[in-house]
Amino acid sequence: MNKYTKLQKKHQEMINDFPCFYAFSNEQLEDGLKKFNITRDNLLNVGYGGFIDKKNEAKYVKMWLLINTESKDAMKDEEYLYQAFRYELGNHEYSYTYEYEDTLACLGLKFKTLTEKQLSILEKAKSDYLEVMEA
Repeated sequence: MNKYTKLQKKHQEMINDFPCFYAFSNEQLEDGLKKFNITRDNLLNVGYGGFIDKKNEAKYVKMWLLINTESKDAMKDEEYLYQAFRYELGNHEYSYTYEYEDTLACLGLKFKTLTEKQLSILEKAKSDYLEVMEA
């Protein structure tokens, strides 16, 4: 497991372990309220169909701040950045689209704001990815 996928796995485990539920219907909402023993008055909508108990709001915010900080700090490591680019180029099927937008967006980056070093690392990741895909 490389640095990028290791950090992604760690963050996904943090999210999975957090007491929340997703509801896209009244039935799912009622099931979540019962499962987590939350009243509607204590329910907090965190977006994208997610709900938590209001008493956990500070912990929820703290978790996301940690995830964002760790991700941003990791992007300063060239090996991590290469692995992130390489993984996400494949994940977003660069060999079919030849577009960077989705790859960069999921990493919180934009092509026009990449540094020369980041562009160099992206180019290396792209070349390595395409070499494997063409083999």
